[in-house]
Amino acid sequence: MLQWYYLDVAKGHDQVTPLIKRSLDAIAKLGKTIPDSKPVEIETRDLLSDLDQVLGDEIRPIADVPALLREHAPTWTPYKSLTGKALRELLERDHGIKVPSTGNRYPLDPVTIRDAIVRREQGITADEDDSGDAGELAS
Repeated sequence: MLQWYYLDVAKGHDQVTPLIKRSLDAIAKLGKTIPDSKPVEIETRDLLSDLDQVLGDEIRPIADVPALLREHAPTWTPYKSLTGKALRELLERDHGIKVPSTGNRYPLDPVTIRDAIVRREQGITADEDDSGDAGELAS
């Protein structure tokens, strides 16, 4: 058995709005809360600003940084499963920050993050920066 309905929403013949109104009235009659019709605010975060805050003035191994980000923004879904390797790849791909390898440890320097923030604010890309690869420490 199959049953379906076609609701007309043509100008001057709106069948949907009265149906929604009756549904909301029925929910209210039952004493239930009516779903809020206000738009939902979508949280956004800036990775570089978050890194600037969690690093402070300390150089940290990149493997330790995702835990700091989760602690800083526990409800931000992208930080929940972030790993040090994924963060390193994200920084290089999206922000031109190459985190160097030092004895199989990848130290993330807060100065590098702050430089990237300044470059972004000035509209300078890593390719335009004449100091070489953005965020790479000299050997």
